[in-house]
Amino acid sequence: MGYFQPIHRSLIVRGSVIAEEIVHKGINDPIRMPYDVKTLNELEGIEREQGVFAKLVYVQSKDAKDHAHYSICLQDDEILTFLDKNKDIDLLTFLVFIFTHELIHIHRFSTGKANFFDVEKHKEEIHVDNLTRILLAKHPLCGMGNVLKTLDRVSPPPLYKNRILLDNGGHIHAYL
Repeated sequence: MGYFQPIHRSLIVRGSVIAEEIVHKGINDPIRMPYDVKTLNELEGIEREQGVFAKLVYVQSKDAKDHAHYSICLQDDEILTFLDKNKDIDLLTFLVFIFTHELIHIHRFSTGKANFFDVEKHKEEIHVDNLTRILLAKHPLCGMGNVLKTLDRVSPPPLYKNRILLDNGGHIHAYL
């Protein structure tokens, strides 16, 4: 099992900052709900999940004064294993993809466009995957083409067929 090392910390922070900028520019709205980022050695119980690069967890505060927030739980072992098998992808660009995806979820949940507790999570994943790819195409990053091609090769993107993708709260309009 691989863990992020202290030298990776700056890449994690930088990746989240870049993703925040991409999401902010793409939806023309700041992320409203606070979030934190955890790596594998900080995760407990339900925060760990096999087969995903990150898991979003809704954290309800025990103290009424504190607000609820989200935790982006990076699954270091999954990310590092994927990168080890796909040498043409760099960690920073891959983290930007992961964070962009998770921040779009946070935006949609915090604005009421989606429900975190909805039982049909696969539909939300399809929608967010499409939005992630659109925002990353609108704000290209060196190396992102390699990330998307590799992800498509491993598991083709779950696109809606013959539908128009609209995000009513932002300025995202795409014909897929």
